[in-house]
Amino acid sequence: MPAFSTDDILGNRLDFEIARDGFVRRLRDDAALRNAETWLRREGYRVIELDAGAWQEGKQMHIAFATALQFPSHFGKNLDALNDCMSDVAEADYGWDATETGLVLILSGFERFTQRLPRIADDVQHILRRQGRYAALFGNRLLTILS
Repeated sequence: MPAFSTDDILGNRLDFEIARDGFVRRLRDDAALRNAETWLRREGYRVIELDAGAWQEGKQMHIAFATALQFPSHFGKNLDALNDCMSDVAEADYGWDATETGLVLILSGFERFTQRLPRIADDVQHILRRQGRYAALFGNRLLTILS
């Protein structure tokens, strides 16, 4: 599937707007988040929500990603390994099926995670932006919403 078409520019499509603005978007309003989730599911996206607000340390974050996206058992539970596995997710090797419109990760409570572990939170955002761009090279859609 092509990442997007020129018709999407005029269509005010949420997925196009997220991709255009860097593949990661913050939505702090609960109603806006639920509306976005409903729209994305209706458009054929697989939506996976992770409770970032519950993560007290980096290890919990790594385990949550690994579980939700079905990382291989050899996943190293560090930021380099997260980036490597997210490359595989971007290529649709696991975590979702390329016959779906795309994959959307919702990281709820991300502000609390950022307050606890600001460096790791910044690195995670960087990885997700980078992998969103990487996915687009293959015509895949990997989007992230931080709430």
